[in-house]
Formats: sequence, C-alpha cells, structure tokens
Amino acid sequence: MEESVLEVNGMIDHYGWQRTNIKWHLNKNKGKKVRCKINSWGGSVNEAIAISKLFEEHGNVTVEFIGFCASAVTWMAFGAASIEIHEDSLWLCHKSSISVEIYGNMNSDQIESTIKQLQNEKKSQDAIDLIIAKKYADKCAAKGKTIKDVFDLMKEERWIPADECLDWGFVDHIIPGINKVSNDFRNLMIENCAALKLPAPSFPVDSEPNNDGTNNSYLKKILDGLNAFVFSNKKETSSEDAQTNINSNKNQTMNKTFVAVNTLLAVEGLTENDGKVELTIEQMQKVCDAVKQGEVNKTTVDNAVTALDSISPNVKAIDGLTNKIHAVKALVNLIPSGTPAGNSIPKNTPEDKNYEDSKKDPVNHYFTEDED
Repeated sequence: MEESVLEVNGMIDHYGWQRTNIKWHLNKNKGKKVRCKINSWGGSVNEAIAISKLFEEHGNVTVEFIGFCASAVTWMAFGAASIEIHEDSLWLCHKSSISVEIYGNMNSDQIESTIKQLQNEKKSQDAIDLIIAKKYADKCAAKGKTIKDVFDLMKEERWIPADECLDWGFVDHIIPGINKVSNDFRNLMIENCAALKLPAPSFPVDSEPNNDGTNNSYLKKILDGLNAFVFSNKKETSSEDAQTNINSNKNQTMNKTFVAVNTLLAVEGLTENDGKVELTIEQMQKVCDAVKQGEVNKTTVDNAVTALDSISPNVKAIDGLTNKIHAVKALVNLIPSGTPAGNSIPKNTPEDKNYEDSKKDPVNHYFTEDED
C-alpha cells in the first residue's frame, strides 16, 4: 500500500504544529497508510490530545520517533496504529508544567490570595498529570506496569533510550541504524531543553573504529570511565591495609541519583562512602568545565531572549526562547512578499531630480521658487 509521509518537527502549539495542519494531511490521505515522522520537544497538552484522536480516527497511522522526543508528543503518538523509534533516539516523559511568576511586595491578604491561587493551579496540574499518567499506564499495561510505576518515571524526568521504551511498551518496534549527531544539532537541543526547562540529553559519540581497531562507542566510553574510576588509584596494600579497606567498603554504595553528573562523567553512578561521594581529579575537572560551559550557554540564551524581547511587548510576554522564536517567525510570515523596505526613492538620487518633470510645469514652478 502506498504510504504518505508527514514530518512533524518542532513544538506542538499555536505557533508551531497544530491539529489543523495534521488534520488537513490526514483528510487528504484517507484510506492510505500515513507515516508521521516526529522530532519534537512537546508542547500543548490540548493540541496533543486532539492530534492523538485524529491519529486514532484515521486508523492507519505509523508514528516514527526520530532524534529526541519529549513531553506531549510521547503520548500524542498513542493514537497511532503503530509506534516506532530509531535506536539512537531518546524519549522523555514528565509531569506537566505551567509558567508561575510571583514578584513584588505583598501584604498578608495578598500572600493568602496568592497561596490559594497556587493551590488551585496545583489541583489543575494534578488533574492533567492524572490524565497523562493513565495514557502511559494503558499503553504499558501489557508489560505489567502500573500507574504508580508511571508516576515514578514521570517524576524522574530523565531521557530513556529506545530499548527501555520498548521494555516499557511505549513503542512497538525499534528501527536499527546509528545516525551521527552534529555539533549544531547538539547545541540546538541543549538550548531548547534549557528554554523548556527539560533535562539536557546526553549525546552518544561516533562509533567509527580508531586506527588501533578500538571503538569510540557510547557503551565503550561508559566502560572506560568505570574502569578508570575503579582502577585509577589502585595500589599494593599490606594485609592490614586490605582488612581496613574491606571494613571501609561495607559502607560503600553506588549512588545513581545524580543523573546529570553521571551522564557527564559517563558512569553508572558515583561511589558513596559514609555520605561522601568520591571523584577523581579528572572527573572534577570535567564537572568544572561543564559548569563554565553552562554559564556561557546561559549568557548566550539570555542575550537571545533580551534581543527578542526588545521586538515587542507581545514577544516579551511569551515564555521560553523557542516559543519567542516561533512567535517572531509567525509575525515575519505575515509580512506580504514584495513589500519595499523603507522609502522607495533611491537615497543617492538628488531630490530635485525626482521632481524634474513637475518643475517644468508652470503651475508647480511656483513652489520651487526660493522664499525669503
């Protein structure tokens, strides 16, 4: 059967992809197989629910996750007949969020009113989270997962690989093949994740063999990091020292809670001993370098936001760098094509020459006479 391809890239909201765009394509291809290739960081809960229903009504939609897909698009796909994911893609689910801004001085009455407002907002968010969690739980019920398991995963807010998506039952099939991630795409992903307040994903390195036949795969990096972590300070010890180490190791555990740091250092977890985490000098340097780079990235994003905010108050009121960019793009698209920029009279043409014909007119000649 002939397959129609629909590519959905970017946000699912009023400035990006909307249900109307997808509905038009599905209606155009009624009775045909549609493959919807998605690469998106999510967006509007309302739009995603509606699109999921459109997939379901069409009845023959295959969703193909490419790259890094998160938030609303992860369960938006549940309306499709089949869901596939590339093996080098990452997938993220999390609890819903809204913009909350509290500033200025408040008296006790105003504080109490603000608390009540936030409590109402929390109830609304809890209701939305319950709807989303039920969608996840229904999808992975065959894998023995409960709604509590789903809520725990949503609280973690971590990127999970394709094989784990399959284990949960969120996808039906993994597409083999490894694509290289360019530096431009890596930086774009980090900036968008920061703007959307999502955790930044870790990027696998190229898997091409080196001259010595070894491999730079992501798995190898993790194993090398673990080996360096375990054996970097290995030394000969006496039997007394060995006994001391045995007693000390009784209090050692593998701390996996610092997900961002673990990903940065390419380790499964950090060794914790009596409430203290051990790091090598090399690992500490990586953390410091990452902090410095984070400050640089934040400055870049802040400067971009400031520049966009200066365009108009409407743009300034929009939350998130990506949403601001989409808003500006929408405004630019409204400008009619072919509209001249500024004064159409060439700047290098003397003014008198532009009105040379009217100067010959005896009536208009009056206006060219010098005045005292």
